[in-house]
Amino acid sequence: MRTSLTVLCFIASKLLGAQTFNAPESVEYDAVNGRWLVGNNGAGTIVSCNPAISSTLPFANQIPSGPHGIEILGNVAYCCDGGYIKGFDLNTGAQSFSLNLSASFLNGLTTDGTNYLFATDFSAKKIYRICPANSTFNLMCTTMKTPNGIIYDGANNRCVFVTWGSNSPIQAMSLADSTISTLATSTYSNSDGITRDPAGFWYVTCWGNNALVRWSPTFTTPTVVMTGLSGPADIDINAAGDSIGIPNSNSTTVVYYTSITTSIAAMEENGFDLFPNPSTSSCTVSLKKSKINCKAILFDNEGKIVRQFYVTGNSFDIERGALAPGLYLLHVFDEENVLSLQGKIIFK
Repeated sequence: MRTSLTVLCFIASKLLGAQTFNAPESVEYDAVNGRWLVGNNGAGTIVSCNPAISSTLPFANQIPSGPHGIEILGNVAYCCDGGYIKGFDLNTGAQSFSLNLSASFLNGLTTDGTNYLFATDFSAKKIYRICPANSTFNLMCTTMKTPNGIIYDGANNRCVFVTWGSNSPIQAMSLADSTISTLATSTYSNSDGITRDPAGFWYVTCWGNNALVRWSPTFTTPTVVMTGLSGPADIDINAAGDSIGIPNSNSTTVVYYTSITTSIAAMEENGFDLFPNPSTSSCTVSLKKSKINCKAILFDNEGKIVRQFYVTGNSFDIERGALAPGLYLLHVFDEENVLSLQGKIIFK
């Protein structure tokens, strides 16, 4: 039955992703404009698309050695282009940034959402930190394994990255001291992209079995959730946490994995109500099941902790205080410190 559901999900995803691309290598969800940005590695361009329609729109061009690893920071979509990091205005697509890192092959890209980008150098086995505001960069570390896709994990002050090669482990680079640790060993080979859903589950694309693999939040349990891919590369998840874009770099398609039971909507529906939301001053959280001394954490849109407290009872208030206008993510953990509820709060 599991195999049948996977096949049906893949077929449905292919129908949704009917647009034709040119060796698509990377995707990035643009939450501001409600669209996907897709790196056409075979054409040196970035295009925008909506899986509900069958056409694509041009976004940026003149990216001769890429694009790899697209990442949005502020009003700019950055990408890896050989040894360069290039940036394009999110509204116009005009190039607004170019920085030569003298790297060998920049591949994966992520951001802390505020100041920095982090890029992997696939060929030289290095990870760089880039400050676009100052057009500066520094080498963070040299790795033993070949680093590929990378994602910022603000709650743990690290970047998590996947690696290329046989039995490719999942590793992390500490942002405090640049040390490398192994989070999970693996029987999968040639891992490429990594993203994470609202409940903290990780998703990794693997060329070895042309599949999407889901890992538990603590990297203890891997599950193949989608098969039949073709060179699945650098992935991303949408703002609702219910769709993962997967570029098939060995073909002309981008498909979407949508069987995510831990999306924001699913967790909100089963867990609590938020009122008023949006709010200008405070938001009352009404739980459908009373809690006893359970931890609640509020993150900003870049993954930084801005509130942390314990909850007893079936309701509590979150005061805005000095928080800036914007989207915030609430996590509520159960008595065993396992994430059980999640929701979005908007202060305006």
